Amino acid sequence: MTFPSAPGAPSLPRREPAPEGDAEQTRPVTGRLALWWHVARHRRSPGGFSLQGHHHDNYVLPLSEPLASIVRESPGRLGTFRTRQSTVRVLPRVWRETAVLRAVREHLPEVPRPLFSFGRHALHTYIEGVPLTETAPAGRPVGDATLARIAALFGRIGEVPADALPKLPREWRGGTGCDSARFLTNLALFAHHKVYRRNCPRFGSLFRALEIPDDAVERFVREAKQLTPRPYALLHTDVHRGNLLVRENGELALVDWELATFGDPLHDLATHVVRMGYDDEERRRLVAFWRREMRDRGLTGRLAGMEQDFPVYLDFEYAQSVFPDTIRAASALPVRAAEEDFDVAAASVHRALCRARDSLALDAVPGHGEVKEALRSWHRGHAAAGGRLTAVRRDRRRG
Repeated sequence: MTFPSAPGAPSLPRREPAPEGDAEQTRPVTGRLALWWHVARHRRSPGGFSLQGHHHDNYVLPLSEPLASIVRESPGRLGTFRTRQSTVRVLPRVWRETAVLRAVREHLPEVPRPLFSFGRHALHTYIEGVPLTETAPAGRPVGDATLARIAALFGRIGEVPADALPKLPREWRGGTGCDSARFLTNLALFAHHKVYRRNCPRFGSLFRALEIPDDAVERFVREAKQLTPRPYALLHTDVHRGNLLVRENGELALVDWELATFGDPLHDLATHVVRMGYDDEERRRLVAFWRREMRDRGLTGRLAGMEQDFPVYLDFEYAQSVFPDTIRAASALPVRAAEEDFDVAAASVHRALCRARDSLALDAVPGHGEVKEALRSWHRGHAAAGGRLTAVRRDRRRG
């Protein structure tokens, strides 16, 4: 489905950004292999500390010679050695994180500088700061000052020019740069085919025991047709407490850009609201700050149809989150799971189902005990068949 261009519709990303500052990109293959040897040797050195998240294992270590000179950093500067985990894929990745960081640093200089990437491994500069998970843990209000800074950060992200961004894969390109219907359709189809159906062989019995509808996300393909066209923009899609760092000057820095994409800005706002777990009043205030930022920056096209369409994106996010939350909770269960393990997993799944009750049109949500029994039944069959998948990683500081 194609819409006519909306006023102020951006051009689409056309090319890879210039590789300035990324030592890996300016060397021939033999040079990159030599650089990888130095990185691999360095990342095994003692004296650092580990940070873990949902998507990467991170090891932070001062850079020493000769690696520091090779990647054009000062000796002693902290670097983050990142290794992408081999986990169940539950969210789309349309770009390499290194390419995104190179593109946005001119506009958001506080993001990590990519120094090297090779397969699942990367080296970035470490960003100093305290994660919002420590200053305002889940369930605690973040306050108006922080809400205003978060909204301003969304505004700055929204101002990154489209032609500075990496080229999109064909299936993620909207013909006009404002095709909101196509964007949500792509998200819904990914969630249905790549997350739900792909994981049915392993988790299908658990999904059925929890009474999750087969068309939980597929129905949003139909709902997408009613969306108002809005100009596309750069989206981070994972703006939550663990990825927001409070700098020494009180400003915020945003890390972990591997899920960034280009699409409808209301999706970025919806994923943020859902993952932050705001109460109703704080959510209302955050949305008000976001609206004001868009108006003040002259990005009023992104407010078109917001009253009708933002609830659709919220419903989609609550609905699709049931699958990754269930998969992660079940995958985290040890082979010899204790009662406490089942309680923790059941609490996570039950919370996801409660949030998605209206989105999934559930008559009733299974209680904690019913969810726990469904997990126990699933675990009996799958732990015996081959252990567990990679455990859930708790949100912590990611450099």
